Amino acid sequence: WCGFWLAFAHSAPPGGESFVQVMIRTREVIERLTKAHGGRDIVAVAHGGTIRAALAHALKHEPEMALAYSIDNLAITRLDHIAQGQGEAWRVAAVNLPPR
Repeated sequence: WCGFWLAFAHSAPPGGESFVQVMIRTREVIERLTKAHGGRDIVAVAHGGTIRAALAHALKHEPEMALAYSIDNLAITRLDHIAQGQGEAWRVAAVNLPPR
């Protein structure tokens, strides 16, 4: 049992998807959009679970760790993709900023 969530990251509700599946789907979209729009800003309006998955991708965290993140409603999270020659890195610039 994970004290931060009511279900394990690998469990899926009937007819739904697990958090691990959300992480995979989120990672695929992030990688596709980053490649297609490299060097440009991408603004995404997303559910807290998707934001947790994006943070886990940026920080290379395991699913159970990502479920511990607290994501506020209507808050702003900013992730910066940094191309480094042949590699890449992510910077978490902000999490849970209130909208202005």
